[in-house]
Amino acid sequence: MRVNIRGKGVEITEGMENYIQEKSKSFTDKYFGDFDGVEIHAHLKVEKQKHFAEFTIFFHSYMLRGEAVSPDMYASIDEAFKNIETQYRKHKERLSRKNLKMHGMKEVQESNVEKDEDQLEIIRRKRFTLKPMNEEEAIMQMELLGHNFYVYSDDETNNIHVAYKRKEGHFGIIETEK
Repeated sequence: MRVNIRGKGVEITEGMENYIQEKSKSFTDKYFGDFDGVEIHAHLKVEKQKHFAEFTIFFHSYMLRGEAVSPDMYASIDEAFKNIETQYRKHKERLSRKNLKMHGMKEVQESNVEKDEDQLEIIRRKRFTLKPMNEEEAIMQMELLGHNFYVYSDDETNNIHVAYKRKEGHFGIIETEK
């Protein structure tokens, strides 16, 4: 297990680093056992007395992500891991037993956890032609449509990209490669 910790507007103390290492080890031991290919990215941030903790856990082709905001950094860290655990439990049933064994994930026996009986249901399907454009055009188109994301073909690389609006109001681009 590798843990990468970054901070913005906050000093990462040795105690905080140890706390994150312990939480990470506890989580990976519980859900992944001896599997060594887990990578955890922690991003901690403080803005206007709010403590943000964001964790992304990578293992094989899967990714879990959790974030939390509170007046205390340790509470944010706990809440973010709780969110990741909830996300894992919710989607655990959708992962096949074969994938669980193949990727080294442990099955956790949870008698008091409610089973997610909701089936994945696609209620709408759209088709459209991707038009080559640059990032600025894609963001403008997304804003004009009032959407939170926009799929487009990059005019320089012809790869498919996704422009999206982040929670804090900034924009992001997801770039794909062929």
